[in-house]
Amino acid sequence: MTSLSSSPSLVFTVQRRQPELVAPATPTPHEVKLLSDIDDQEGLRFQIPFFHIYQHKPSMEGKDPVRVIRDALSRTLVFYYPFAGRIKEGHGRKLMVDCTGEGVLFIEADADVTLDQLRGSLQPPFPCSQELLYNVPGCDGIVNCPLLLIQVTRFKCGGFVFAIRVNHTMVDATGLVQFVSALTEMAQGAHQPSILPVWQRELLLARDPPQITCNHREYEQVPNTKEGTIISYENDMVQRSFFFGPTEIAFLRRLVPRHLGQCTRFELITACLWRCRTKALQLAPEDDVRMMCIVNARARFNPIIPLGYYGNVFVYPAAVASVGKLCENPFGYAVELIKKVKAEVTEEYVRSVADLMVIKGRPLFTTVGSCIVSNLTRFGLREADFGWGKALYAGVSQGGVGPAFHGVSFFMDYENEKGEEGVLFPIYLPSKAMERFEKELGDLFSGDLKSTFIQRRQPELVAPATPTPHEVKLLSDIDDQEGLRFQIPLFHIYQHKPSMEGKDPVRVIRDALSRTLVFYYPFAGRIKEGHGRKLMVDCTGEGVLFIEADADVTLDQLRGSLQPPFPCSQELLYNVPGSDGIVNCPLLLIQVTRFKSGGFIFAIRVNHTMVDATGLLQFVSALTEMAQGAHQPSILPVWQRELLLARNPPQITCNHREYEQVPNTKEGTIISYENGMVQRSFFFGPTEIASLRRLVPRHLGQCTRFELITACLWRCRTKALQLASEDDVRMMCIVNARARFNPIIPLGYYGNAFVYPAAVASVRKLCENPFGYAVELIKKVKAEVTEEYVRSVADLMVTKGRPLFTTVGSCIVSNLTRFGLREADFGWGKALYAGVSQGGAGPAFHGATYFMDYENEKGEEGVLFPIYLPSNAMERFEKELGDLLGGDFNNNQPTKSDETPMFMRSTL
Repeated sequence: MTSLSSSPSLVFTVQRRQPELVAPATPTPHEVKLLSDIDDQEGLRFQIPFFHIYQHKPSMEGKDPVRVIRDALSRTLVFYYPFAGRIKEGHGRKLMVDCTGEGVLFIEADADVTLDQLRGSLQPPFPCSQELLYNVPGCDGIVNCPLLLIQVTRFKCGGFVFAIRVNHTMVDATGLVQFVSALTEMAQGAHQPSILPVWQRELLLARDPPQITCNHREYEQVPNTKEGTIISYENDMVQRSFFFGPTEIAFLRRLVPRHLGQCTRFELITACLWRCRTKALQLAPEDDVRMMCIVNARARFNPIIPLGYYGNVFVYPAAVASVGKLCENPFGYAVELIKKVKAEVTEEYVRSVADLMVIKGRPLFTTVGSCIVSNLTRFGLREADFGWGKALYAGVSQGGVGPAFHGVSFFMDYENEKGEEGVLFPIYLPSKAMERFEKELGDLFSGDLKSTFIQRRQPELVAPATPTPHEVKLLSDIDDQEGLRFQIPLFHIYQHKPSMEGKDPVRVIRDALSRTLVFYYPFAGRIKEGHGRKLMVDCTGEGVLFIEADADVTLDQLRGSLQPPFPCSQELLYNVPGSDGIVNCPLLLIQVTRFKSGGFIFAIRVNHTMVDATGLLQFVSALTEMAQGAHQPSILPVWQRELLLARNPPQITCNHREYEQVPNTKEGTIISYENGMVQRSFFFGPTEIASLRRLVPRHLGQCTRFELITACLWRCRTKALQLASEDDVRMMCIVNARARFNPIIPLGYYGNAFVYPAAVASVRKLCENPFGYAVELIKKVKAEVTEEYVRSVADLMVTKGRPLFTTVGSCIVSNLTRFGLREADFGWGKALYAGVSQGGAGPAFHGATYFMDYENEKGEEGVLFPIYLPSNAMERFEKELGDLLGGDFNNNQPTKSDETPMFMRSTL
């Protein structure tokens, strides 16, 4: 749970002109118009404030938003002339509009603040909101008061706030959006709105005689006598805004049973809010709580309510449950109740509400133990364009319904600081309850896939299908270095394929594995260590570890987590005790886990001294071919590790800054990988790559995607770690050297044939120079890799005792995007995801990251990479990325290393 950047202490001065009345530009009818009996209920007798925030637009230079909007307003009121009148109350408290043409209130204002200063507060509750929409004394009543109040406040930067407050008895959200859209059209020069307003409030008057034909638990009069249901809205009330993006929605979907699989985003968030809020309020378990869902009923009439109708056409049916049942049942229980009451809304239901108003004296909805949710995400509020473009923010300024009832929340479209589109909603709660609410949200999410039950069979050894040579094979001196003495885990995730119905992926892969090991028989042996720590493979034919497993989860439930760090990764690739060493341990561990949906995960862990990415892909490709019926791999394996043994005598002929022994004595270069570590995955798609290319000077125009992202990662990571400016930092780039030999390393060679030359710069030079400086350093070290360079590394291993690479101030990047990992097909098609389960290079070094091909939820192909950083540094890293890319950066579904999504964005 992390907080949105906010500025609760931001205070600024707003200088207002005297409020004025803006009347229709031409004379309009003077008549009295009845409101409908859906408009005319106690629960709508309040004012709704909305804020639209716009940035400066150079093409509008010289145009004053105040003048533009004021002029457009007077012309729009010619069509919406009832707004220029006043509400009157008649017999039986019946409301009507006296269309007097007096006008609506308009305020011109200026604020001594820029939009950049305000940007961290573009969410409810706004700082100085009462100044940005000034409550003119005596104007906020329902009867005999202006029906609209508009304030336009200019910022020093040229941006502005359009704030509007409307009498709710006149319009619902659809009607208000229709009015604002008409206003924007008139501001841009239209002579009339594209959708002409329709009054026709008689369509929703009560019938004669009125008859209540439906059950309306939203209007039950519940006495507030039980202490458990009393929610005290006193001075200790606080408001927070919470953001739910794609990651959070995906997590919620995983909590829903199959028969509710088509539930909407609104239903998921509403159920989450209801359940967590109820738990937070600590109400009596036997009492009832209500969740009322605002349902737009226009399309539920036959014929439907006419286009242009701008009155209230919604109801709020109540899902009701006891506190005990709501809190103790699974999450799907709340979702099902909400779906059910929404489905109950028909034309007859709405007419029954109108009749209830007349029969029962226009009652207020039930407030005891109640919450109301209004979904504003479907109305395109941010699209309102007065000529300055789309609004940065559009929605309510706070939660609640007037001063009397704080149990209302509005769902609004919102783009967070990372470019994620999602839902923002504000809620009011007593301060202690708000703390519990945040905890309940955290518990709900963190308990998601962590609680998934994975049932494993006993691990088994799978040996080659036929006898294989028993011999000892030396590893090369590129294989045999300290930095490769760890295990690499890779995950391949596959969905169900109807044509494979009846075929078991476990059996198919286990059988293919034993036949593949006939060709790759060294994997069935064990590593031994000889003189001078020299590693070799004793080809004993003992076999590789294989685990069969089943998970009580569907692939659809997991879909939102198909990126590092995986939830339950330790269960999806179980570390068999004693199996993860380098010497005298199995060289491969494979686990195949079936999903309930028919999909599966193929997870493999391999001893890195045996293979690099090219070699591992070659092995997996052979395995898939055998799974599909081949008798031998299309590329036969080649051992020949003698090709990369050290020369005799060894001679270090190149400069290898990646192996410099740098003492970790300076506090600046010490990166503490302690308990505060978090992991995130970041996605770079076409937009991000294009943004980076714009930062590169012309002479570097041919740089690769890898070089751009690596330079970006290096620079932002270094700034985020706040290292000493005089210290050196290294970016080591994994370079596949196969084609740099003459003759090239033979096809089929599956040993390690890469090096990782280090680009080195001082912290000051890296951070203060332009972005192209880092790109140029990376291009330069990649170009240094030749056959001689690789042979020099092999000789260094022998000469210097197989040292570990430099870890102080270092980062290593491995590019897996060129290997087609997702193409591996066991018969079930291409993998949905293929790559590492996390960043890092074994338990000792967290500074490694892997670039992987990835398709995000929008269908964009790009590069995904996980990184580990201390939690404070991760926040700075994300900010540096945003600053470098100028706001183009889109962080794709980041998650914490503890598998709790970064979903809660709360601010006072």
